[in-house]
Amino acid sequence: MSKKILKYVVIAIFVTVILILALVLKPKINDKEKNTEENKIVEEQVVETLSLDKIDENIIGYITIKDLGIEKAPIADGTDNKIIGKYVGHFKDTSYLEGNVCLCSHNRGSKAAYFENLKNAKNGMKIEYITKYETKNYTISEIKQIEETDFSILEPTEENQITLITCIENQRTKRLCVIAKGE
Repeated sequence: MSKKILKYVVIAIFVTVILILALVLKPKINDKEKNTEENKIVEEQVVETLSLDKIDENIIGYITIKDLGIEKAPIADGTDNKIIGKYVGHFKDTSYLEGNVCLCSHNRGSKAAYFENLKNAKNGMKIEYITKYETKNYTISEIKQIEETDFSILEPTEENQITLITCIENQRTKRLCVIAKGE
């Protein structure tokens, strides 16, 4: 009889330990699930927030430089060949609205050679940058050649500006950099 009682006591202790563990761990599991769900919601909101075009979710904005024949060129986040083969690319670590918005595009040899005429840019020309949140206007204030390794032009700035970068024909290691100040 004592072995039978001992068996029931061991089972009771085992069940009690499992119940206590369940009570202690359940809130932690729920918090983890809740955080995972919240992260998914935040990620979905970011994608929804940045996407400007209902047909193409990659589009986060448009750029227009009427004097150069650039009309509502679509902008997508990223600068890899897949992106700039189809869109104007936005440098991921640069601003979207305030500060230094940095964009790049091909100027030839691609269906997406949106900056084909950027070599004809002149100080005083106007640039329109459209996002889901607002439209910003800029005036070209600086045009220069930089080395392909010069990333200083991507640095954050106090004032609002847009920086456009493209290759220079027949100069593999050079880039054309057009900087426009916010109005």
